[in-house]
Amino acid sequence: MPNVPDPDYRALGVEIARLRHARGWSIERLAEAAGLGRRSIINLEGAHHEPRIATLWAIAHGLDVQLSELIKTLGPSKGGHPLR
Repeated sequence: MPNVPDPDYRALGVEIARLRHARGWSIERLAEAAGLGRRSIINLEGAHHEPRIATLWAIAHGLDVQLSELIKTLGPSKGGHPLR
């Protein structure tokens, strides 16, 4: 079985926060635009949980960006467990 690198959820969270800040949006505003709860945004930006594809899809839609723009930030983790 090939050694598959862990996705970098921290980088994903940083990118979501960057896009949100670039729009001048609060966490609540992004949650509303994406149809998600505030806690979901906090968990994504803080890399507390592995995100579901449906959640990423909602975030991309809320931010009016392509899902691929978010996914490309997942790249391999720079070491350690990606959710710690």
